[in-house]
Amino acid sequence: MGSQFRSKETSWLSFNARVLQEAADPNVPLFERIKFLGIYSSNLDEFFRVRVATLKRLSTLGDEWKRLDMPDPNVTLKKVSRLVSMQANDFNVAYGKVKEDLAENGIKLINEQEVPAHLTSYLREYFRREVSPYIFPIILKASAKLPKLKDLPMYLAVKASKADGSGRPMHALIEIPGGLPRFIPLPSDDSTQLVMYLDDIIRFGLDEVFASFPFDTYDSYAIKFTRDSELEFDDDFTESFYEKLEESLRAREEGLPVRANFDRDFPKPFLNLILRKLNLARSDSLYPGARYHNRRDLLSFPKFGKKGLSNEDSEPVSVKAITKKSTSMFAAIRAKDLLIHIPYQPFRHLIRLLQEASIDPLVQSISMTQYRLAKHSCVASALQAAARNGKRVFVLVEPQARFDEEANIRWASAYRSAGVQVQLGVQGLKVHSKLIHIERRESGKSQYYSVLGTGNFNEDTATIFADHMLMTYNQEIGADVAEIFQFIKRSYRPPKLKHLNVAPFDLRKFLRDRVDREIANHQEGKPAGLSFKVNNFSDGETNDLIQEAADAGIPVRLIVRSMFSMVIDDESPIEAISIVDKYLEHSRIMIFENDGNPEVFLSSADFLPRNFDTRVETIFPILDKKLQDQMIEYFNIQWSDTVKARKLDEGLTNSYRSAKGKKAIRAQFEIEEYLRKIN
Repeated sequence: MGSQFRSKETSWLSFNARVLQEAADPNVPLFERIKFLGIYSSNLDEFFRVRVATLKRLSTLGDEWKRLDMPDPNVTLKKVSRLVSMQANDFNVAYGKVKEDLAENGIKLINEQEVPAHLTSYLREYFRREVSPYIFPIILKASAKLPKLKDLPMYLAVKASKADGSGRPMHALIEIPGGLPRFIPLPSDDSTQLVMYLDDIIRFGLDEVFASFPFDTYDSYAIKFTRDSELEFDDDFTESFYEKLEESLRAREEGLPVRANFDRDFPKPFLNLILRKLNLARSDSLYPGARYHNRRDLLSFPKFGKKGLSNEDSEPVSVKAITKKSTSMFAAIRAKDLLIHIPYQPFRHLIRLLQEASIDPLVQSISMTQYRLAKHSCVASALQAAARNGKRVFVLVEPQARFDEEANIRWASAYRSAGVQVQLGVQGLKVHSKLIHIERRESGKSQYYSVLGTGNFNEDTATIFADHMLMTYNQEIGADVAEIFQFIKRSYRPPKLKHLNVAPFDLRKFLRDRVDREIANHQEGKPAGLSFKVNNFSDGETNDLIQEAADAGIPVRLIVRSMFSMVIDDESPIEAISIVDKYLEHSRIMIFENDGNPEVFLSSADFLPRNFDTRVETIFPILDKKLQDQMIEYFNIQWSDTVKARKLDEGLTNSYRSAKGKKAIRAQFEIEEYLRKIN
């Protein structure tokens, strides 16, 4: 790994800072800013549960980390601590502005000290009826071991005492119940809608919680713990994967704490009592903050029917070939390849295809890879219906889809009950490919219909994740997809493919061969260029490969949403931007200039070591010339963004690309208009 390579963690924090920029941007509608505050907080929780937890593990290995081709984890931890603390200040400023703007729009957040006199009786009754049944304090004793505390909830640390100072105070922890709304609207009889955090309603009722004790004064402070959530699996093949996964999920609940967020007004002796019991003494694990934590709950902040404070919903762009209700999806796909751009175009076309397949007498079998599904998935329902209708249905359920492990175990059980053949993962690999393979009997022989995607087959995320989904009748691609499913079932035999490329077998070679060709073309005076769009770019070997192309004089355009470890100086021919806007940029696009005859590929893979080496990922070509041109224009529109594009410069400063003298182009809006024109 060359010296010009920054850690994944610091580059990821730069991405989350871009999310925070959206939360602070006064041009973003108010409720969207609140949403971005929630996204920022949710992202940060996962970052600590996974990335920081991994760094802390590595920091205990002495110098062993040097064999792992990565920066010093101890140095990175210090940088992380500094950056997170800086961003916490930015978050509080953005949150304070949001509160002010809510008040200007007739929505006021109040605490337990600010409850109007005429609402105290109502709130007392509300606490008794709705909240009190969920409150179970843990009494803290200096000599007693602290019971196991959950990872995600927030706690109120309560000090109960007597106002006259007599007797010894009592200390307790109260978990903020996750089954109740975090934001509670109060009855309103004027133009202002009052709202309270659930935390403050509990504070309001503390005298009732501890009514059996002789206390009259209650001080409370928010505290939250984040645990190591990485799953571990041993090589005991006598144990079923179900059992291993269930054991690992239980172990996740008991993972070592890696972070404590707490109210900066927390009295030190009381705080130290809790931290000692949690073995949280390292300064890089302690993050003093504001009165409230678990701000990811802002994602569910009520909107009270207020108009004009959110992004306007637009009608999905039609897909011309399948707009008629009477049009068979099979007929449409036979006629020409379909490329559906999510969320601009409807995800329901995939559900419609699977519905048709589930009842079509000519359909023999359906196979699908599953990474993450919607909570109430029509995709899963269609597969179960197909099995009940006598089709052969196979689903590869990835049991290690992070934080979706339990949901996928439940889906596997539901599939099996319906007669679906289920396989839980591939030993030693994580299956991240997004593939559907349908075999249909036509004119006396089997024909293939294939769906290949850059994102999950998930209705819930399809309204906010920007992805691409190819539906094709190309029989050679269909044969390749069938071959990949054969590999999944018999992982001892690598797939032999004509059009597709699959990690962990040849993704690195695929990139190397095409970059070498671009270099050769450039040296011969032919058109050459590289254009990539990925979520994450933090792979040392790919970093060096792209740098090699740039050093040869090839123009390189990179659109990277999140982690970006390449270091680009002002003189480099490499340009890189990141777009954060109303939709989450999730698609992966690769365009090779190829002497004026561009090749366009879509992929499930990012540029991370895991995507190259330890995952099953699929790269698929766009062969239809019109669809190639469509994807090139899609990329070019994003590359032209002058509103939401940030430069990924040497210092990852997140400065907006200069729009001086240029037309204001907001790519996500422009893409929608472009798709409407061509459809």
